[in-house]
Amino acid sequence: MSISFQPWLRFLRTTAVLAAFLFVLFRVHLFPQAGEPFDPARAASLFETGQANIRARKWEKALGVMSQLSKSSPENPIYISDLAGIYGHLGRFREEAAEWEQYLDRAPRPIEGCPAIGKAYEKQALPKQAVRAFERCLAFEPENADSVFFLAHAWERVNEMDKAEELYRRGAKSNPEYQDMLIGLARVLLRKGDPATAAKLAANALKASPGNTDALMVLGSASRRAGDRDSARLYFEQGARLNDGDTDFHLALAEMAEQDKDFRSAIARYRKVTQLDRSNPEAVTRLNFLTRVYP
Repeated sequence: MSISFQPWLRFLRTTAVLAAFLFVLFRVHLFPQAGEPFDPARAASLFETGQANIRARKWEKALGVMSQLSKSSPENPIYISDLAGIYGHLGRFREEAAEWEQYLDRAPRPIEGCPAIGKAYEKQALPKQAVRAFERCLAFEPENADSVFFLAHAWERVNEMDKAEELYRRGAKSNPEYQDMLIGLARVLLRKGDPATAAKLAANALKASPGNTDALMVLGSASRRAGDRDSARLYFEQGARLNDGDTDFHLALAEMAEQDKDFRSAIARYRKVTQLDRSNPEAVTRLNFLTRVYP
């Protein structure tokens, strides 16, 4: 007995066509491609879901939702900034910087992407790219005090002290109450060999903001440079008490203890630095040496 396959073939073709139609329909309505926006109700629902995940710090879930929204409306600066923030919390700083670049290009007020874009490059250890980002930020609003400060600080980080000093002075003149600006200027002057002026600026900042650890670091370094080791030690110890996680204070105290031949204290401080930052080469080297010589 012969069997005809024609009905089966027709059935399979019909099923395949129907499946393809349903797939296209499902994909278009629920997962639009770039440039194909969701309908307003769907977009609003997804956005609220994304915001709820952000508030709950469920970054991976938030990323999935906000990525869908951004693909559907790639020009929407709210979606872009949310994505940038999510990538930052996930430690994906390259993607974070890329999103902020899009934000600066598309947002009606690109300054609102500052200083986050420069910080995203700093977190990647890309100081030159950070400088360029902060230059763009300052160009948006040349009198913006934060933009002046962050660009000055970026110049400081790449050892362009003259450029940093010029900007810090400009910012301090326009905003004399901006303590970070004064301390930044003090740091630059200290590095350029003027510890007296640096100490004066830092002391003023500390008076205005007691407990300012950046000011304490400048004061300690300036006192040490001037040969006043007792004052330097007091400033560094105060800074270490206020911010136990700042390796700079512990490292400075370790160096001073070693110079004073107080090797037990030096070992304890170097060990503290390595506990906070295992990759600190100076602390690791000195700790290994001292523990061999003075076990």
